[in-house]
Amino acid sequence: MKKEDLKTAFGQIRPDEAAKKRMLDNILKQRGKEGMYMPFNFRKTIPAMATVVVIVAGLLTYNLSGNHGKNLFRDHRGTDYSDTGREDAVAPIVNQFCLSDRHYILLSDDLREEFGLPSVINENDLGDKIGIIETSPDLSLLGGEVYHYIPAGCEAVVAVKKGNEYQLFRFFVFDSYNNNQDEDSAEYLKLFGIYKADDISKIQFIRHSEQSKQNGYTDIIAEMTDRDEIELFYNYYSVLKNSSNRYFEILFNYNNTGNSGIESDYTVPETDIPDKTGSQTGIRPGTAPDDTTTAEDLPLTGNGDTGGISADTPLSSSAFSGTAAAGSGTVQPLRGYSDDALANPVTIRIYNKNGLYYDSPYYRNIGFISRYEINNDFREFLDGYVK
Repeated sequence: MKKEDLKTAFGQIRPDEAAKKRMLDNILKQRGKEGMYMPFNFRKTIPAMATVVVIVAGLLTYNLSGNHGKNLFRDHRGTDYSDTGREDAVAPIVNQFCLSDRHYILLSDDLREEFGLPSVINENDLGDKIGIIETSPDLSLLGGEVYHYIPAGCEAVVAVKKGNEYQLFRFFVFDSYNNNQDEDSAEYLKLFGIYKADDISKIQFIRHSEQSKQNGYTDIIAEMTDRDEIELFYNYYSVLKNSSNRYFEILFNYNNTGNSGIESDYTVPETDIPDKTGSQTGIRPGTAPDDTTTAEDLPLTGNGDTGGISADTPLSSSAFSGTAAAGSGTVQPLRGYSDDALANPVTIRIYNKNGLYYDSPYYRNIGFISRYEINNDFREFLDGYVK
C-alpha cells in the first residue's frame, strides 16, 4: 500500500452509531461502580502503543519529506521516481548507447584533453552522419544522430546530437567481447583509423607498478617511434585473429609452473615478416619496481541482474530492450584459474595520427595480447621492449 493510501485510510476511520452506543454504555457502567476501575493490562497495551508509534512516525516522516518525498527520487534530468512506489529503485543508466555492434560511452573531459580534442564542438568539425541511436538504456539518447567527428579522424570518437547541442562519445567495447569472444585486431585498427603502418604515430609500452599507481603517473618503460620498427609491429599485430576460446582454455588449465597443461594442434599463424632490423629508438627504461598487479580479463556470464551496473559498465547485446537495460555481465573467476597467468601485464598503447590511442594488455606469461595468441617471432620482437 502506498503512503498516501495509508494516510487516507486512517483519516477515514470513524465509529458508526452502534459503536458510539456501546462506548456510552461502557462509560455509564463504569461510573456506577464506586471505587472500581478497569484493570490496566500492560501486556495488551504495550504492543498497541508500539503500533501507534510506528504509524505516527511513518506519517510524520512522510509529511516532513517535502512534497510527499518526491524530491528524494529525482534523477539528473529531474525525472520523478517517487510515484513508482519503490524507494530502493536503481539509478537509471545514462550516457551509453549501442550503434551496430559497438558500444559507446560519454567521453570524459580528462580523456578529451589527453586526446588533444577541442573543448568546444564546432559544427564545421562534423562529418557525415553515421547513424541514429536506436538502442540505449538512456531514453534521452534514443533518436539521437551520430556523426563523424573530423578532429578524431576515426569512429573511435563520435559526435552525438542531443537536443540543440552536441556531445562526444568514445568507443567502449564490441558486442562480441561482452559475449566472451572478440573481433580480430584489424577491426580495432580500422576503428581508430589505422589502415597501414604509416597511420600509427607511436607505440608505448606501459607497466602498472604500485609506485606509479600511488604517485599517479604513467610508467612508460619503452616507446616505439622508429618507422621501420612500427612497420614490423604493424605487420605482426594487424593479422592477429580472435583466440578467445584458446585464451580461456589456457586460463582454465594454467598452473603455477607456467605450464597450461594443454595438448593442442592449434598453431599461431605465421606471417611473412621481414627480419628485424634497425635500432630500438626512443626506449626509456622504467624506474619503478617490478609490477605485481594481476589483470582481470576473465569471462563474463550474464546473470540478469541490473543492480550492479554502473555508468562505466558495458552492457551485453541482450541487456537492451530498446528503451531500458534488462541484463548485465558480471566477472566470475574460473575454476582452476591461477593469478600467475595474467600477472605482470604490460599495456601496449597504439596512437593514431590524430593523437587518439587504444590499449591492449600483453600477457607475457601466456603469450597473448588481449585475447590474441601471438607466435614466437612476435614474442621475441616484443621482448626487446618489455624485458
